[in-house]
Amino acid sequence: MFDIHERKRPEMGMGGRRGGGGGGGGGMMGGCYIYDENQRPNDTLVTPDVTFRRSIYMNGSMTMDDGNTVTIWGFNDGGGGMMMGGPFPSPAMRVTQGQIVHTQLSVPMCCAHTIHHHGIEPGWESDGVGHISWDVSGTTYTYQWRPMHPGTYFYHCHTNTVLHAEMGMYGALIVDPPEGVGTLYSGGPTYDMEAFWVVDEIDSFWHTLGWTAGTCGADVGLNDLNPDYFIITGVDGARSAMNAPGIATTMQVGQKLLARYICAGYHPQRIHFGGLTGTIHISDGRVLPRPVQVTELRAHSGERYDIIFEPDTPGEYIISCEIRHWVTGEVLGTARTRITVE
Repeated sequence: MFDIHERKRPEMGMGGRRGGGGGGGGGMMGGCYIYDENQRPNDTLVTPDVTFRRSIYMNGSMTMDDGNTVTIWGFNDGGGGMMMGGPFPSPAMRVTQGQIVHTQLSVPMCCAHTIHHHGIEPGWESDGVGHISWDVSGTTYTYQWRPMHPGTYFYHCHTNTVLHAEMGMYGALIVDPPEGVGTLYSGGPTYDMEAFWVVDEIDSFWHTLGWTAGTCGADVGLNDLNPDYFIITGVDGARSAMNAPGIATTMQVGQKLLARYICAGYHPQRIHFGGLTGTIHISDGRVLPRPVQVTELRAHSGERYDIIFEPDTPGEYIISCEIRHWVTGEVLGTARTRITVE
Protein backbone atom coordinates (compact mmCIF):
# COMPACT_ATOMS: atom_id res chain seq x y z
CA MET A 1 0.00 0.00 0.00
CA PHE A 2 1.02 3.58 -0.55
CA ASP A 3 1.85 5.71 2.47
CA ILE A 4 -0.97 8.25 2.55
CA HIS A 5 1.45 11.03 3.43
CA GLU A 6 3.78 10.33 0.49
CA ARG A 7 1.25 10.31 -2.34
CA LYS A 8 1.17 13.08 -4.88
CA ARG A 9 -2.19 14.47 -5.86
CA PRO A 10 -3.29 16.55 -8.86
CA GLU A 11 -2.87 20.31 -8.64
CA MET A 12 -5.96 22.18 -7.46
CA GLY A 13 -7.95 24.29 -9.90
CA MET A 14 -7.99 28.08 -9.65
CA GLY A 15 -10.73 30.66 -9.52
CA GLY A 16 -14.50 30.28 -9.63
CA ARG A 17 -17.76 31.76 -10.84
CA ARG A 18 -19.23 32.27 -7.36
CA GLY A 19 -15.94 33.26 -5.74
CA GLY A 20 -13.46 31.46 -3.53
CA GLY A 21 -11.68 28.17 -3.93
CA GLY A 22 -12.28 26.90 -7.44
CA GLY A 23 -12.27 23.36 -8.76
CA GLY A 24 -9.94 21.82 -6.21
CA GLY A 25 -10.23 23.14 -2.69
CA GLY A 26 -13.58 24.80 -3.25
CA GLY A 27 -14.07 27.86 -1.06
CA MET A 28 -17.06 28.37 1.19
CA MET A 29 -18.80 30.45 -1.46
CA GLY A 30 -18.81 27.59 -3.89
CA GLY A 31 -16.11 27.99 -6.54
CA CYS A 32 -17.63 27.61 -10.00
CA TYR A 33 -20.35 25.21 -8.88
CA ILE A 34 -23.42 25.62 -11.10
CA TYR A 35 -26.73 26.20 -9.32
CA ASP A 36 -30.17 25.69 -10.83
CA GLU A 37 -31.72 29.15 -10.92
CA ASN A 38 -35.27 27.78 -11.25
CA GLN A 39 -35.56 26.20 -7.82
CA ARG A 40 -38.92 26.43 -6.08
CA PRO A 41 -40.59 25.01 -2.95
CA ASN A 42 -41.96 21.48 -2.96
CA ASP A 43 -45.67 21.91 -3.84
CA THR A 44 -46.62 18.27 -3.21
CA LEU A 45 -46.62 18.53 0.60
CA VAL A 46 -49.41 17.21 2.82
CA THR A 47 -49.70 17.10 6.61
CA PRO A 48 -46.94 14.84 7.97
CA ASP A 49 -47.01 12.33 10.80
CA VAL A 50 -43.35 12.98 11.61
CA THR A 51 -41.01 15.89 10.86
CA PHE A 52 -37.21 15.88 11.05
CA ARG A 53 -35.30 19.16 10.96
CA ARG A 54 -31.70 19.04 9.82
CA SER A 55 -29.00 21.71 9.61
CA ILE A 56 -25.41 21.11 8.54
CA TYR A 57 -21.90 21.38 9.93
CA MET A 58 -18.64 21.41 7.96
CA ASN A 59 -16.15 21.98 10.74
CA GLY A 60 -16.37 18.81 12.80
CA SER A 61 -13.42 16.59 13.64
CA MET A 62 -12.84 12.96 14.52
CA THR A 63 -9.88 11.85 16.61
CA MET A 64 -8.43 8.53 15.52
CA ASP A 65 -6.81 5.90 17.69
CA ASP A 66 -3.34 7.10 16.61
CA GLY A 67 -4.10 10.61 17.92
CA ASN A 68 -4.54 12.26 14.53
CA THR A 69 -7.71 14.19 13.70
CA VAL A 70 -9.71 14.23 10.47
CA THR A 71 -12.20 16.90 9.38
CA ILE A 72 -15.79 15.65 9.29
CA TRP A 73 -18.96 17.18 7.81
CA GLY A 74 -22.48 16.14 8.63
CA PHE A 75 -26.07 16.94 9.52
CA ASN A 76 -27.28 18.21 12.88
CA ASP A 77 -30.63 17.69 14.56
CA GLY A 78 -32.53 20.98 14.39
CA GLY A 79 -33.04 23.76 11.87
CA GLY A 80 -31.08 26.96 11.39
CA GLY A 81 -27.85 27.67 9.59
CA MET A 82 -24.32 26.36 9.92
CA MET A 83 -23.70 24.60 13.24
CA MET A 84 -20.39 24.32 15.07
CA GLY A 85 -19.61 20.63 14.78
CA GLY A 86 -21.95 17.74 15.33
CA PRO A 87 -22.31 13.96 15.70
CA PHE A 88 -20.80 11.46 13.28
CA PRO A 89 -22.60 9.63 11.79
CA SER A 90 -25.41 12.17 11.65
CA PRO A 91 -28.45 11.69 13.95
CA ALA A 92 -30.55 8.68 13.03
CA MET A 93 -34.07 9.02 11.65
CA ARG A 94 -36.47 6.40 13.02
CA VAL A 95 -40.03 6.10 11.72
CA THR A 96 -42.89 3.63 11.51
CA GLN A 97 -43.86 1.88 8.29
CA GLY A 98 -46.59 3.82 6.47
CA GLN A 99 -46.03 7.19 8.16
CA ILE A 100 -45.87 10.36 6.07
CA VAL A 101 -42.53 11.96 6.86
CA HIS A 102 -41.11 15.42 6.21
CA THR A 103 -37.38 16.15 6.32
CA GLN A 104 -36.65 19.88 6.42
CA LEU A 105 -33.07 20.72 5.42
CA SER A 106 -31.70 24.21 6.15
CA VAL A 107 -28.42 25.27 4.50
CA PRO A 108 -26.84 28.75 4.75
CA MET A 109 -25.56 30.66 1.72
CA CYS A 110 -22.12 29.11 2.02
CA CYS A 111 -22.45 25.92 0.10
CA ALA A 112 -25.00 23.48 -1.26
CA HIS A 113 -26.25 20.19 0.14
CA THR A 114 -29.21 17.82 -0.19
CA ILE A 115 -30.67 14.85 1.68
CA HIS A 116 -31.31 11.64 -0.22
CA HIS A 117 -33.20 8.96 1.73
CA HIS A 118 -31.37 5.96 0.31
CA GLY A 119 -33.67 3.06 -0.55
CA ILE A 120 -36.87 5.07 -0.11
CA GLU A 121 -38.95 5.75 -3.25
CA PRO A 122 -40.48 9.24 -3.10
CA GLY A 123 -41.58 11.53 -5.90
CA TRP A 124 -38.80 13.20 -7.87
CA GLU A 125 -39.30 16.47 -5.97
CA SER A 126 -38.24 14.69 -2.78
CA ASP A 127 -35.52 12.38 -4.07
CA GLY A 128 -32.72 14.65 -2.90
CA VAL A 129 -30.49 14.35 -5.96
CA GLY A 130 -28.65 17.59 -6.68
CA HIS A 131 -29.85 19.51 -9.78
CA ILE A 132 -33.04 17.36 -9.88
CA SER A 133 -34.82 18.06 -6.62
CA TRP A 134 -32.58 21.07 -6.04
CA ASP A 135 -29.37 21.89 -4.29
CA VAL A 136 -30.32 23.48 -0.98
CA SER A 137 -28.37 26.70 -0.43
CA GLY A 138 -29.43 29.77 1.53
CA THR A 139 -32.88 28.34 2.19
CA THR A 140 -34.89 25.48 3.74
CA TYR A 141 -36.24 22.68 1.56
CA THR A 142 -38.78 20.06 2.64
CA TYR A 143 -38.59 16.46 1.42
CA GLN A 144 -41.69 14.30 1.72
CA TRP A 145 -41.55 10.52 1.87
CA ARG A 146 -43.54 7.53 3.07
CA PRO A 147 -41.66 4.29 3.84
CA MET A 148 -43.66 1.17 3.02
CA HIS A 149 -41.08 -1.50 3.90
CA PRO A 150 -39.43 -2.03 7.32
CA GLY A 151 -35.70 -2.41 7.65
CA THR A 152 -32.41 -0.53 7.70
CA TYR A 153 -31.79 2.39 5.33
CA PHE A 154 -29.64 5.50 5.48
CA TYR A 155 -29.68 9.10 4.32
CA HIS A 156 -26.85 11.12 2.80
CA CYS A 157 -26.00 14.28 0.87
CA HIS A 158 -26.34 13.92 -2.91
CA THR A 159 -24.50 17.09 -3.96
CA ASN A 160 -21.00 16.25 -5.22
CA THR A 161 -21.94 12.89 -3.79
CA VAL A 162 -18.66 11.02 -3.99
CA LEU A 163 -16.95 13.62 -1.78
CA HIS A 164 -19.75 14.70 0.54
CA ALA A 165 -20.64 11.15 1.58
CA GLU A 166 -16.94 10.43 2.16
CA MET A 167 -16.74 13.54 4.37
CA GLY A 168 -19.36 12.03 6.68
CA MET A 169 -22.66 13.50 5.50
CA TYR A 170 -24.79 10.43 6.24
CA GLY A 171 -26.85 8.85 9.00
CA ALA A 172 -28.94 5.75 9.68
CA LEU A 173 -32.62 5.60 8.75
CA ILE A 174 -34.65 2.91 10.50
CA VAL A 175 -38.18 1.85 9.53
CA ASP A 176 -40.02 -0.13 12.21
CA PRO A 177 -43.18 -2.17 11.57
CA PRO A 178 -46.45 -1.08 13.24
CA GLU A 179 -45.58 -3.40 16.17
CA GLY A 180 -42.68 -1.06 16.97
CA VAL A 181 -39.15 -1.57 18.24
CA GLY A 182 -38.41 -5.20 19.09
CA THR A 183 -40.12 -6.71 16.04
CA LEU A 184 -38.21 -6.77 12.76
CA TYR A 185 -41.25 -6.85 10.49
CA SER A 186 -44.94 -7.71 10.84
CA GLY A 187 -45.24 -11.43 11.40
CA GLY A 188 -41.46 -11.68 11.59
CA PRO A 189 -38.90 -12.37 14.31
CA THR A 190 -38.46 -10.39 17.50
CA TYR A 191 -35.17 -9.20 19.02
CA ASP A 192 -33.95 -8.06 22.42
CA MET A 193 -31.23 -5.55 21.50
CA GLU A 194 -29.70 -3.75 18.52
CA ALA A 195 -26.18 -3.04 17.30
CA PHE A 196 -25.41 -0.58 14.49
CA TRP A 197 -22.49 -1.53 12.24
CA VAL A 198 -22.05 1.34 9.75
CA VAL A 199 -18.72 0.42 8.18
CA ASP A 200 -16.71 3.01 6.26
CA GLU A 201 -13.20 3.86 5.13
CA ILE A 202 -11.54 7.27 5.37
CA ASP A 203 -8.94 8.69 2.99
CA SER A 204 -7.60 11.58 5.07
CA PHE A 205 -6.39 13.40 1.94
CA TRP A 206 -9.96 13.69 0.67
CA HIS A 207 -10.87 15.31 4.00
CA THR A 208 -8.69 18.32 3.14
CA LEU A 209 -10.81 19.23 0.08
CA GLY A 210 -13.51 21.89 -0.24
CA TRP A 211 -17.12 21.10 -0.99
CA THR A 212 -16.90 21.89 -4.75
CA ALA A 213 -13.77 19.82 -5.33
CA GLY A 214 -13.89 18.06 -8.69
CA THR A 215 -17.06 19.82 -9.92
CA CYS A 216 -15.34 22.52 -11.97
CA GLY A 217 -13.28 20.46 -14.39
CA ALA A 218 -10.14 19.95 -12.32
CA ASP A 219 -8.87 16.44 -11.57
CA VAL A 220 -8.60 16.41 -7.77
CA GLY A 221 -8.16 12.67 -7.38
CA LEU A 222 -11.71 11.59 -6.54
CA ASN A 223 -11.13 8.46 -8.61
CA ASP A 224 -8.29 7.47 -6.29
CA LEU A 225 -9.51 6.41 -2.84
CA ASN A 226 -6.63 5.22 -0.66
CA PRO A 227 -8.01 4.87 2.87
CA ASP A 228 -5.81 5.10 5.92
CA TYR A 229 -8.56 4.65 8.55
CA PHE A 230 -11.34 2.08 8.82
CA ILE A 231 -14.31 2.87 11.02
CA ILE A 232 -17.51 1.39 12.42
CA THR A 233 -20.37 3.82 13.14
CA GLY A 234 -18.06 6.82 13.50
CA VAL A 235 -15.50 5.06 15.71
CA ASP A 236 -12.01 3.98 14.71
CA GLY A 237 -12.06 0.25 14.11
CA ALA A 238 -8.40 -0.15 15.04
CA ARG A 239 -9.20 -0.25 18.79
CA SER A 240 -12.09 1.99 19.87
CA ALA A 241 -14.90 0.03 18.20
CA MET A 242 -14.04 -3.01 20.32
CA ASN A 243 -15.76 -1.41 23.33
CA ALA A 244 -17.96 1.35 21.89
CA PRO A 245 -21.59 1.25 23.15
CA GLY A 246 -24.11 0.47 20.42
CA ILE A 247 -21.39 -1.18 18.34
CA ALA A 248 -19.84 -3.72 20.69
CA THR A 249 -22.47 -5.77 22.54
CA THR A 250 -22.75 -7.82 25.71
CA MET A 251 -25.68 -10.24 25.75
CA GLN A 252 -26.94 -13.36 27.48
CA VAL A 253 -27.33 -16.84 26.04
CA GLY A 254 -30.89 -17.05 24.71
CA GLN A 255 -31.15 -13.36 23.83
CA LYS A 256 -31.48 -12.16 20.25
CA LEU A 257 -29.26 -9.41 18.83
CA LEU A 258 -30.30 -7.51 15.72
CA ALA A 259 -27.25 -6.17 13.87
CA ARG A 260 -28.14 -3.38 11.46
CA TYR A 261 -25.29 -3.33 8.95
CA ILE A 262 -24.70 -0.56 6.39
CA CYS A 263 -21.86 -0.59 3.86
CA ALA A 264 -21.16 3.16 3.99
CA GLY A 265 -17.83 3.02 2.17
CA TYR A 266 -16.88 2.81 -1.48
CA HIS A 267 -14.62 -0.26 -1.44
CA PRO A 268 -16.16 -3.77 -1.09
CA GLN A 269 -16.38 -5.19 2.42
CA ARG A 270 -16.23 -8.68 3.87
CA ILE A 271 -17.45 -9.23 7.45
CA HIS A 272 -16.49 -12.32 9.45
CA PHE A 273 -18.70 -13.09 12.45
CA GLY A 274 -15.96 -14.67 14.56
CA GLY A 275 -17.54 -18.10 14.81
CA LEU A 276 -21.14 -16.96 15.20
CA THR A 277 -23.90 -17.75 12.73
CA GLY A 278 -26.24 -14.94 11.84
CA THR A 279 -29.59 -15.09 10.06
CA ILE A 280 -30.26 -12.46 7.39
CA HIS A 281 -33.94 -11.55 7.33
CA ILE A 282 -33.92 -8.27 5.36
CA SER A 283 -31.66 -7.14 2.52
CA ASP A 284 -31.76 -3.54 1.26
CA GLY A 285 -35.10 -2.89 2.93
CA ARG A 286 -36.87 -5.95 1.54
CA VAL A 287 -37.82 -9.05 3.53
CA LEU A 288 -36.21 -12.17 2.09
CA PRO A 289 -38.58 -14.97 0.96
CA ARG A 290 -36.50 -17.31 3.13
CA PRO A 291 -34.04 -16.24 5.85
CA VAL A 292 -30.41 -17.06 5.07
CA GLN A 293 -27.91 -18.30 7.66
CA VAL A 294 -24.35 -17.02 7.21
CA THR A 295 -21.02 -16.99 9.06
CA GLU A 296 -19.68 -14.12 6.96
CA LEU A 297 -21.05 -11.45 4.65
CA ARG A 298 -19.82 -9.64 1.55
CA ALA A 299 -21.22 -6.25 0.57
CA HIS A 300 -20.73 -3.31 -1.75
CA SER A 301 -21.37 0.40 -1.36
CA GLY A 302 -24.87 1.28 -0.14
CA GLU A 303 -25.96 -2.28 0.72
CA ARG A 304 -27.75 -2.93 4.01
CA TYR A 305 -28.54 -6.12 5.90
CA ASP A 306 -30.63 -6.88 8.99
CA ILE A 307 -29.02 -9.86 10.74
CA ILE A 308 -30.21 -11.62 13.90
CA PHE A 309 -27.76 -13.47 16.15
CA GLU A 310 -28.98 -15.91 18.82
CA PRO A 311 -25.79 -17.46 20.27
CA ASP A 312 -26.07 -20.53 22.47
CA THR A 313 -22.47 -20.66 23.74
CA PRO A 314 -20.81 -18.09 26.06
CA GLY A 315 -17.65 -16.44 24.80
CA GLU A 316 -16.14 -13.43 23.07
CA TYR A 317 -16.74 -13.28 19.34
CA ILE A 318 -14.65 -10.85 17.27
CA ILE A 319 -16.53 -9.22 14.39
CA SER A 320 -13.99 -8.21 11.75
CA CYS A 321 -14.71 -6.25 8.60
CA GLU A 322 -12.11 -6.33 5.85
CA ILE A 323 -12.15 -3.42 3.40
CA ARG A 324 -10.90 -4.71 0.05
CA HIS A 325 -9.66 -2.82 -2.99
CA TRP A 326 -12.42 -2.69 -5.57
CA VAL A 327 -10.10 -3.80 -8.42
CA THR A 328 -7.38 -5.98 -6.91
CA GLY A 329 -9.24 -7.47 -3.93
CA GLU A 330 -6.30 -6.57 -1.67
CA VAL A 331 -7.24 -6.11 1.98
CA LEU A 332 -6.66 -2.41 2.61
CA GLY A 333 -7.55 -2.52 6.28
CA THR A 334 -9.76 -4.15 8.89
CA ALA A 335 -12.21 -2.68 11.42
CA ARG A 336 -13.17 -4.79 14.43
CA THR A 337 -15.74 -4.94 17.19
CA ARG A 338 -17.07 -7.77 19.35
CA ILE A 339 -20.06 -9.59 20.76
CA THR A 340 -19.63 -10.89 24.30
CA VAL A 341 -22.01 -13.69 25.27
CA GLU A 342 -22.45 -14.46 28.95
